[in-house]
Amino acid sequence: MEWENFMSTREDVKTFFGLPLDFSMLELEPETDADPVRYFCTPENAEIIGWGSCGTHFVLLPGDEAVYCVEPELAEEGTFVLPVGADFREFVSHLLYCKCTSPLAQIFMLDATRFRKLLEDNAANTWPGCEEDFKSGDASLALLAETFGVQPKDPFDRVKALQTAFDPSVLEFSDEYYDTLGLENPRHPEEQDINTGCDVAATQVIMMKKEDTREKSQDHRLENHPG
Repeated sequence: MEWENFMSTREDVKTFFGLPLDFSMLELEPETDADPVRYFCTPENAEIIGWGSCGTHFVLLPGDEAVYCVEPELAEEGTFVLPVGADFREFVSHLLYCKCTSPLAQIFMLDATRFRKLLEDNAANTWPGCEEDFKSGDASLALLAETFGVQPKDPFDRVKALQTAFDPSVLEFSDEYYDTLGLENPRHPEEQDINTGCDVAATQVIMMKKEDTREKSQDHRLENHPG
């Protein structure tokens, strides 16, 4: 990371959202204070800086300049939260290359060929009257390049390297995260069920589902064999 960019990510985020950009075309909408959404995989210690599509959101972590992508829909344990730029300006350079945040958010699950194909498909995706939308998006990208003094940078190898080196132990998840995935909650190890190895809350959900299935099976047998 260049020295002049050190500890500047949060200032750059403020600058970004103060610009007259087409945030919808960039797929990075600002976070609002009105009923903020949090997913089970949103780290409790994360600061949300913007929203992409289908629940994807981008966050900062305490004492860290990197930009992280939280992907609730497509990811799984170990990939819900991953870095996509060492600082905000590098993130912007990746955004300039991809034209929007969606391809950047999907790098974790793509190889190079599929990533290039995704970019090609996005570029070919048009609709009636889209000219003005694309014009607005291009103007936003040009303004970003000028404002932050960065150029488009192919993110694939760089982001893959950042994600490989990332230590997920810095992430702090809510109880909901462990319950949803049926994982041991490190904050409540005494609540782990000795038989299932899952948290007690997760075990209770599993047992309730089994009981419901058993009752439905009994009802089905009674319907087919009355008396």
